[in-house]
Amino acid sequence: MATREAEAENHNWSCFLAEQAAQLAVKALLHGLGRGPWGHDLVGLGADLEEAGLELPEAARDGLLRLGRHYMPARYPDAHPAGSPGGHYAAADARQAIQDSTAVLALIDRAGDALDG
Repeated sequence: MATREAEAENHNWSCFLAEQAAQLAVKALLHGLGRGPWGHDLVGLGADLEEAGLELPEAARDGLLRLGRHYMPARYPDAHPAGSPGGHYAAADARQAIQDSTAVLALIDRAGDALDG
């Protein structure tokens, strides 16, 4: 869906959807590890993964940091001094968010596969 919204030039929604995909995947893994994830802060959820024993490469930590910035400002009109959220996002933002989310999802998939194995 993030890619579809980027193609439709709805870059703010693309960024939000990329964030949501990463957030829900991280939470799913934490649940699978017997942890009770809470909240929406991807940086904090990433720290929870590390506490559970998953090594997060620096690129993944950076991706979680970038993605976490899209949770509120991509959606709320009062998150910016002026204008709609859509006016504060560009194609490059959506590309980066999709790239970050894809990397996080791949990391989560690998970690989940290791649990199954």
